[in-house]
Amino acid sequence: MKLILIDGGPASGKNTLGNLLVGKFREIGDKAILLDLDVYVEEFNPQWIWDNEQQKEKDQFNARINLAKEINKYLKDNFTVIVIGERLLTKENIEKFVSRLEITCPTYLYHLSIPLALREKRLNQRGHSPLIDLPKDQKDRNAVKEWPGYVYENVNSPESDSQNLMSLIQEGKGLVRP
Repeated sequence: MKLILIDGGPASGKNTLGNLLVGKFREIGDKAILLDLDVYVEEFNPQWIWDNEQQKEKDQFNARINLAKEINKYLKDNFTVIVIGERLLTKENIEKFVSRLEITCPTYLYHLSIPLALREKRLNQRGHSPLIDLPKDQKDRNAVKEWPGYVYENVNSPESDSQNLMSLIQEGKGLVRP
């Protein structure tokens, strides 16, 4: 069992790579699943628009608790669990995330790095959302000086990038918790 965390801003390829990785793990006989924090937030608020900050924080906290329960359930069943949607820019973010888990297992973190212009192109192709501020997200990511885990430039074809990530996982690159 492994826990693989994929961090990246909107339109960086998290869903695409996560789904392809699930397929690659299944090809080698491992049970694998992709869990997306956004799905758990949408259980509380499908529109992603809150009346106040307090309710937003409460809903997002509860979504994280539900996500952690699902991660624990699948890890107990010896799955490789791939998680997207959580913003993991610092060691403190990772520690807070893993503190909700009951199971200790090898945990890998991959940050998807992609030029802003390509992110904008991808976002426009799938339909721009007024809730997404790509320039702000890119500025926040550019401000990070030391990334925990492994920074991966996600600029190739999805199949090539998923194979590259699979190789990095197999080599133990990006391990943040043994």
